[in-house]
Amino acid sequence: MSLDVAIVDDDSVVLFLHKVLVKKTMDIHNVMEFKNAPEALNYVRKHNSKTTPLLILLDINMPKMSGWDFLDLLQKEELEAEPLVVMVTSSINSSDRERAGTYPMVIDYLEKPLNKADCNSLNQKISSFL
Repeated sequence: MSLDVAIVDDDSVVLFLHKVLVKKTMDIHNVMEFKNAPEALNYVRKHNSKTTPLLILLDINMPKMSGWDFLDLLQKEELEAEPLVVMVTSSINSSDRERAGTYPMVIDYLEKPLNKADCNSLNQKISSFL
């Protein structure tokens, strides 16, 4: 089953690299890029559906709204289908990794930039959720 992927990061280079990698390594229906979390949250609110699962690749440290703020708001939403979230960050802080584990929709925590092995691992992990 193909899925939609939303990449949320304030770095244009990371957005480009991750979009190319995701398209090459994952069975996707559509890839969206968001330079800030509020835009991504609005997208999730408007396009949430059980027919096409959504995977969100989420950075932690962004202006306007952090990845943590995004997750807090996402948890409060009444959605038809809960998206799967992967934290993709430059943070190597163990407390960030532990905090990510407290959100039920977060399925993984990876360091930037993603690589082919990360995407292959995600493919296997995602298939167990779908």
